[in-house]
Amino acid sequence: MVTSVRQRRARGPVIPPVPLIAEQYGPARLVVLHLAPGAIFTLAVLLAASFLNRWGVDPSFVLIGAIGVVLAPLEWGYLALYARRTTGSWSPLRAVEFRNFVPGRRLAPMAAALAAWFFIWLAVSIAVVDMWLATNVFSWMPKSLLIFSGVDRDTSVSAPAGALIALLVIALVFNGVVGPITEELYFRGHLLPRLERDGRWAPVINTVLFAIYHFFSPWRYPAIIVGFLPITWMVWRKRSIFISIATHMTINTITVLLLIAAFAAG
Repeated sequence: MVTSVRQRRARGPVIPPVPLIAEQYGPARLVVLHLAPGAIFTLAVLLAASFLNRWGVDPSFVLIGAIGVVLAPLEWGYLALYARRTTGSWSPLRAVEFRNFVPGRRLAPMAAALAAWFFIWLAVSIAVVDMWLATNVFSWMPKSLLIFSGVDRDTSVSAPAGALIALLVIALVFNGVVGPITEELYFRGHLLPRLERDGRWAPVINTVLFAIYHFFSPWRYPAIIVGFLPITWMVWRKRSIFISIATHMTINTITVLLLIAAFAAG
């Protein structure tokens, strides 16, 4: 009887593997595409900050402005070039997968819960880990980056009202809207699907590389990894970048408002 069962199983239909939804990149290409935009962005910020510091321009203006001037063109540009090569269209959206629609009534509470988790962990990380890493591991980094992340900010200098308004507008546009949409299309919409062959490790690999990509604030790596992993996993699970776009925009907009409040407080 055992032999007949095995024979019947052997004669059963062979189920083909589920096809991957996107071209799968090799490890080296994945690492470069995850990290290169962050490295170029950080270098551009350092160069611009050192130059504009002569006129007393706060590094926060430089970093937030560089999101729209450097980072977004880099990532949108790669998506456009990839789309052109593979589909014949210059539309960056043709290079993006994971576009399952999520109704607003489900998306809003999901994004709120994921953003809440991120901020809870961020608060814990700031209180326990960030300062220690910044002062003991990354104290060699340029002061302009330490100032931006609040680790070495000179609170004795207050920004003029006009500068605060300009920072608010620039930050809300670049950091609250342009940055999150660009990064989610690039990291979760394009690169994450190209890790599909790694199965459940795909969200972990994508999140870790996304954290390292933030070269300008390495003391935040623990917060980014733990805070963003559920977001990445949900995108991978639901096949929908709408989840991460909504969550990322919520996180960045709240962060911008907190930054403005810190400036206003002096």
